[in-house]
Amino acid sequence: MNPFKLFSPSYLFDPVPGETFMYFWPLAIFLVLVFLASWKVKEMIKNMRNPKLSWELLGGIPGRMREFALLGLLLTFFRNENIPYLGMRFLIVLLFLSALAYGIWTWRHYKKNFSVRIVEKKQKCMTDKYLPKAKKKKKRKKRKR
Repeated sequence: MNPFKLFSPSYLFDPVPGETFMYFWPLAIFLVLVFLASWKVKEMIKNMRNPKLSWELLGGIPGRMREFALLGLLLTFFRNENIPYLGMRFLIVLLFLSALAYGIWTWRHYKKNFSVRIVEKKQKCMTDKYLPKAKKKKKRKKRKR
């Protein structure tokens, strides 16, 4: 496949791309690996240095990885079966571009807000210790009858 053909609208938006889809198995294997790697990413996020803050900022990534992988497998199946309009090359390219954009946006959001969240958490902890606490209830002894 010539990657420069993707810049041609007639090639990219062809409603019935044809029966020859040589990249079905490599693409399907890649998407299955992304789906399986999402559980490893979830475990890595939970084991980070500051797990609560990391989970608040990066917690959506494993779920999004699964969504992109399943949608990609579905679009790959449509492309392989040559279903009109659902098997367009444009949809697969759009899926990969949106996954890339989501990854970049999440990383920038994480880098920007991580230090801010740590400072906010420390300030909240300092102010919370002076707030009134709820009265502790005493345990009552049961009477024997």
